[in-house]
Amino acid sequence: MNKEVDVIIVGAGPGGCSAAIGLARRGYDVLLLEKERFPRGKVCGDGISPPALETLDRLGILPPVLEKNPWKIEGLTMSSPNGKAVKAFFSHLKGPYAFGLVMPRREFDSLVLHQARKYSNIEILENWEVKDFIEQNGWVEGVKAQSGSQKEEFLSKFLVGADGAYSVVARKTFSRENKIQQGAFGLRAYFQGVKGLTHQIEIHCGRSILPGYGWVFPTGEDSANVGVGIASRHLKEKNIRNLFQAFVKENPFVKERLLEARMVENSLQGGPIPLGSFFRRRSRKNVLLVGDAAGFTDALSGEGIYFALRSGECAAEAIQSALSSPGGAEKVGRIYEGLWRSALPSREFLFGAFVHRLIVREFFLNRNITRALKKPSMARDLASILCHQKAKMGLLF
Repeated sequence: MNKEVDVIIVGAGPGGCSAAIGLARRGYDVLLLEKERFPRGKVCGDGISPPALETLDRLGILPPVLEKNPWKIEGLTMSSPNGKAVKAFFSHLKGPYAFGLVMPRREFDSLVLHQARKYSNIEILENWEVKDFIEQNGWVEGVKAQSGSQKEEFLSKFLVGADGAYSVVARKTFSRENKIQQGAFGLRAYFQGVKGLTHQIEIHCGRSILPGYGWVFPTGEDSANVGVGIASRHLKEKNIRNLFQAFVKENPFVKERLLEARMVENSLQGGPIPLGSFFRRRSRKNVLLVGDAAGFTDALSGEGIYFALRSGECAAEAIQSALSSPGGAEKVGRIYEGLWRSALPSREFLFGAFVHRLIVREFFLNRNITRALKKPSMARDLASILCHQKAKMGLLF
């Protein structure tokens, strides 16, 4: 067990592993601390977008992902409260991948972690929970962690918080006003025996679940991740379990296809979808936040995998820049802020929450889906927006 390393990363999900692999490839020693033991599930639509595939390719993770033969996604179907639906395809997208994938997070996250294990300079400790931080003059010099009755202190030059929506790193090392605010909440289950699945993900906005939305993400020929999401501000007046039941039993695009389907035992789970502000900092001295811990989630689609992987890459690049130059440690935060704002569609964090408030309104949905049916270019724009190749403000015009 290595007690002193270059970088400690808290959280072994896609963001943490992305940062760890990026640092290990650059020759740095990394300690990856994970409070759970893999495999473990995560509430998510399980979609892996085309830009996420590009990032996985750069990290050397895409080949083993494809070997698992995940369900290929060629586009999406989106329906409105008035019962109309539009199909949008990814074939026009720029870049090497004009398709996405669906792979349950339990499998995907375990596979990504397995790839990180292949690096000799990444030490992975599962079932170790960070309890406190070792600080000196505002700088975090290490962490205090515990596994069962065993307690240890680990030291490092930099700390990366990749520990999800309830990030202990964000909570304990950032000021109150800089914390992530839970933006939405999702509830999903896996079903077997689903009828009518295609190579498209489905997003349905029926009257019975507004201002929430439902999804059907195929994981196989007759299996799917089925769920609902709603902005947290509505949870006091809307019971999310009732919304889920309304979606699977009343939505005209879903109910008949689930009549003979079977919900996989113990698969109904809920979890937060954290949304961060464009103006928030994701760094504090030698501490960087990535993925859900930083609030890097698409406010429109709820996608987090791409943002986790890409922000992990940015963190690794920022730390390399800091470690390779005299006095660089003091600049790491500024370097990271510049990198993520350049690499990620940063303006989308500014407009995403605003557009999200509009898109769950019945009039807005009915109007835009009807327009997209008459104008194919609007359907293409919808696919581009969800794959981060066109600004979300395009939905307003």
